[in-house]
Amino acid sequence: MQLKNKWFSEKGKIYVARVILLGLCLWWMVTIFGFSAATATESSSLSDKITQRIVIFMEPDFSNLSTERQEELFNKVSFAVRKTGHFGEYAILGLFVGGFLLTFEVIGQNIKRIVYSEGFGILYAITDEVHQGFVDGRSPQMRDVLIDAVGFLLALLFMILLILTHQMMKKNHGRENIHNNSVIKR
Repeated sequence: MQLKNKWFSEKGKIYVARVILLGLCLWWMVTIFGFSAATATESSSLSDKITQRIVIFMEPDFSNLSTERQEELFNKVSFAVRKTGHFGEYAILGLFVGGFLLTFEVIGQNIKRIVYSEGFGILYAITDEVHQGFVDGRSPQMRDVLIDAVGFLLALLFMILLILTHQMMKKNHGRENIHNNSVIKR
């Protein structure tokens, strides 16, 4: 009985949340590593499939366009798809890291954790780009590090804002209950 209470106590729930979020962070970092390990041909194949669907959605008459116009449109959309992929990969990592950070009570009072987390995101983005330098047909891009860092930071800030808003609403709700109880007692 004592063990069951330990796991369902507030501290137990926080511990379990931390372990799960840390696991998700590690799992997603391995996933990012896997995307970066894909050769240029493999990576292009994946992004080209997505690009084709978007181009046809945007321009249903795509096949009737001139070859020059098709290439121009495809290349523009392909660039956006690849860079959105970078942004999204790191935004997901930022959500997981942000969720982990928010299991610590003093997040609103400790900006250092946010700065350290963003530093972690940037460092991982740099190592990811260096890793791509060793993959056939791929090369490191400083622009990608910046895109990754922005995706990570925006997701991290979104998580923090979401949780802080939730905490404020919860706190205000508690005040409303106190106020309502005092009116009833009169």
